[in-house]
Amino acid sequence: MRHIVLALIAAVMITAPANARAGDAAGDAEPRLVAATFRSAWCGACRILEPRIDAVEPRFAERPVEFVRFDFTWGRREGLREQAAAAGVAEIYDRHAGGTGYMLLIDREAGDVLAMITIRHGETDIAAAIERALAIIDQRAEFGL
Repeated sequence: MRHIVLALIAAVMITAPANARAGDAAGDAEPRLVAATFRSAWCGACRILEPRIDAVEPRFAERPVEFVRFDFTWGRREGLREQAAAAGVAEIYDRHAGGTGYMLLIDREAGDVLAMITIRHGETDIAAAIERALAIIDQRAEFGL
């Protein structure tokens, strides 16, 4: 039994540096598009919009888009500014902090909002808006922007 435990510890120690390097490489390839949902438990529009976003999000699992949620429910607001900074969208977060019931499609590098998704958008509209935002970002990248 002791030999098995030692073998497991050795295996973890040997593979840990390789896993850390792989994680660093993945971190370097941060998606440029951020889909930031501004929500709260008390928000009626959020109850309509979020299931639609949840239905669309898996379609983009392999695409370069990062989905984040800023929850302004009382008692959950701690650390939201830090979360926004970690996502690279702090300036836009500052302009929208406290607002709820929508999702912003943000070009992280340019620092601008490409689209605002609201309850007027169905699942098809949301997916199309994300596709358009990805196309805009691809065009910007082609031109070095």
